[in-house]
Amino acid sequence: MTEGLLVERIVPGASIQDRGRPGYLRFGVTNGGALDQYALAEGQALLGNSHDAAALEMPGYGGRFIAKYAVNIALSGAEMDARLNDTPIGWRRSKTLRQGDVLEIGATREGLIGYLHVEGGFLTPRMLGSRSSHLRAGFGFSPTSSDVLPIGPQSKGQGEVALPRPDYFDLRCLPLLKGPQTAHFTPETLEKFLRDQYSFSPRRDRMGARMTPAGGPLDGAADGLTIASDVINHGDIQIGGDGLPVLLMADRGSSGGYPRIGVLARAALDAAAQMPSDEPFSFRLIDRSTAVDLWKKHQALINSLAGSVKPLHRDPRDIADLLAYNLVDGMISAKENP
Repeated sequence: MTEGLLVERIVPGASIQDRGRPGYLRFGVTNGGALDQYALAEGQALLGNSHDAAALEMPGYGGRFIAKYAVNIALSGAEMDARLNDTPIGWRRSKTLRQGDVLEIGATREGLIGYLHVEGGFLTPRMLGSRSSHLRAGFGFSPTSSDVLPIGPQSKGQGEVALPRPDYFDLRCLPLLKGPQTAHFTPETLEKFLRDQYSFSPRRDRMGARMTPAGGPLDGAADGLTIASDVINHGDIQIGGDGLPVLLMADRGSSGGYPRIGVLARAALDAAAQMPSDEPFSFRLIDRSTAVDLWKKHQALINSLAGSVKPLHRDPRDIADLLAYNLVDGMISAKENP
């Protein structure tokens, strides 16, 4: 273990996250973990990390970091303005920081949540088998200025590699299943809910994301407000007493009593986490088999990431069809004055 990254400045709400801590719901502890699991897997693929390596989750903005020692990093998730020693660097790429290098990560350009990964992962303490931070529950670690983050062993680096931008950043019609209390809503209210346009309010965090319906608050669920509290899931959409829907996120509570009109398909959770506030979107109702198919496709994309990594700079010795390339394009005349 090496204390390899000094935090000089960081956005409030940044936290160390991994895949979460499943299996503790019966004790009142929800899974937690990275809000964008696809982005987490991107960083693992770019650095060759294990699936449970922890990354730094940065909501909306990053910070300023100084390499105490040489460290291999990767950037994934929402694209942010990133600079290494004042020189812009690309997103969804790996990079080697040398001792004393300064990494600055600014505001998001697309999406909402960015991730900073290091080779070997951030080695903050494990709690209940995970390094994920669930700050309301008192688990994990939220870095502040002057913290030095411990990291895993570093190799000599394999050169810069990159991944393509995923399509889910463009998703604006989110697949939805019926929820545990859908029947408590009138048919007219359910029809309005599915017909309406929404945007996420800036009042959102890792616990939940409040939505603003273009057509105003919902009604028709008065009897649902008297239901007994029961287990709630990541992706459930609660309707509170004010008629406004709230999408429950990774750090939700383990149980709740507000009626849930629907539950977001698991394959769309990453897209919802990255949806910028005030960006319009809608829902489409799907059945369980369709939701399973969507999840299988999403999981297949995650599983294929390691094989999708491409080097940014290719060694000519590794190019089998090298002579097929135009290697002299742009040459000037040897007789003319350049």
